[in-house]
Parts: sequence; C-alpha cells; structure tokens
Amino acid sequence: MPYADVNGTRLYYQDVGTGEPMILIPGLGLDHTYYALGVPALSAELRTIAVDLRGVGRSTKDEDVEYSVRLWAEDIALLIEHLGLAGAHVLGTSLGGSIALALAARHPAKVRSLIAVGAFSELNLSVELNYSLRKRLIAKLGMSEDVADFIALWIMTPGFLESEAGREVAANIRAGVRENSPEIYRAFLDAILALGRREPGGAVPPLTAALSSITAPTLVACADNDHFIPAELSALIHRAIPHSKFVEVSGGGHIPFIEAPDRITREVLDFVRALGNA
Repeated sequence: MPYADVNGTRLYYQDVGTGEPMILIPGLGLDHTYYALGVPALSAELRTIAVDLRGVGRSTKDEDVEYSVRLWAEDIALLIEHLGLAGAHVLGTSLGGSIALALAARHPAKVRSLIAVGAFSELNLSVELNYSLRKRLIAKLGMSEDVADFIALWIMTPGFLESEAGREVAANIRAGVRENSPEIYRAFLDAILALGRREPGGAVPPLTAALSSITAPTLVACADNDHFIPAELSALIHRAIPHSKFVEVSGGGHIPFIEAPDRITREVLDFVRALGNA
C-alpha cells in the first residue's frame, strides 16, 4: 500500500499515471476519492498523486496535534520530498485549495504550478457562520446522518442533487463525512476558522497577506453557481497573486470535480499544457 511516514504521521496516497507529477489535495474531511472522476483524464497526461490528508481516510487520525492549514501544508511538502520529487504541480479544492496556497507560499521551490479550485485564504461572514454552525451541530449530534445531510446540502447544488448521479454522489459524500471522528472533525473546523475573517478596516488575515509572495504559475478557478464558497473569495485570491489566471467553470457547484469533472479537468490540463509551451 502507498503510505509515506512524514512529519510524525502516516499519509496514504493513490499514485496513478506517468509524466509530470501533480499532487491532488481534497476538501474538508473527504479522502482521495474526491478526485475519482477527474483522475482518469488527468492521469492520461500526468502522474497524479491523490492524498488522504492527516486525520482523514487511510491516513493516521492523529488526536494529539493542533490541526492547521500550515500543518497540512508541511505534511504535503514532506510528502513531495519523500517521493523524491524536485517539485510538483499542486491542485487543491476548497480546504485543499487553502492548503495548496499555504504550501506555495511557504515552499515555492516545491510547487511547479498551483491550481486552487473553490479555495479560500480567509472567510467571509456566511462561510464563518456555516463552519461555526457545523461545529455546534457536531457537538450536539456527533457525525450523524443529520450533520452529513447538512454538509451535503451546502456543497452540492440543488439541480445536481435532483439528478441520479447527484443522488449517488450525495450518498457517497454523506458516508465519507460520517467516517470522520467527531472530535477530529471539530479540530478541522477550528483549523479553518483560524484563517480568520477580515473586519472592516481590520488587519488582512495571514494567509491572504502571504499570497503576494507566491511565485508559481497559478490557476484560480471556481464555479459560477457555488452557493457555499462564493466566487468573490476566489477573485480575492486572484487579485492577490498578480500573475494568476482566473476562470469560472459553468455549473460546477462547490466541487467541480464532482459536478463538472470534464470542464474542470479540461481547464487544468489546458493550463498545465500551456506551461510546457511557454
């Protein structure tokens, strides 16, 4: 089994394809199968390495650490070293995108290119309230069916949920969410809430402040109908990384790799191919 012992933990990863390496970092509380619909197309041209983050899936579920975006980014940096890679394309979605941003800011030599999909470097009030409410619900209900339904409702669009494919995906996501330890998942939520929200006239949150230091070629992508993480948070990232490219994926929801896998993989592959032609 492909495991890496790094940074005091054990990470599971799925390694598929050949070519330039691309690390795939999933969103909150979900494992490497997050990218299952995108890996076939991506791995036809790239070596894809889809990771279970510390605390998730087959990776070690550490209970005695303080989870943070920075910790997860350090884990991925050391995974890249463990694999003997000089660097890799790094793609993250949602929380995975936040981790990818932190990795690119802290370890520029390890990131050949950066793709942040539906990501956030800080929170707005609605996102902060959503994550805070999840934390309170889990304290009362554990990782129950009700909590899993609440999460699925926010990360998928109503139209997709009405489809046969959407109902199947929703069932898989609900099952994946419920596999998380309530205590560890609440620690994940604390890690997200620690990113901070910008008050009027207040300080710029630290990860947002670090974005201008990112030197890797960067694609910032989001969907035009993500009702959970608004497009403005992706636009903020794009504005803070002057050389970045910004695209909106039509009908992609919060997780385009689930709702619009063909469209988002095409954008990613076009971006990576263009780097080779530069």
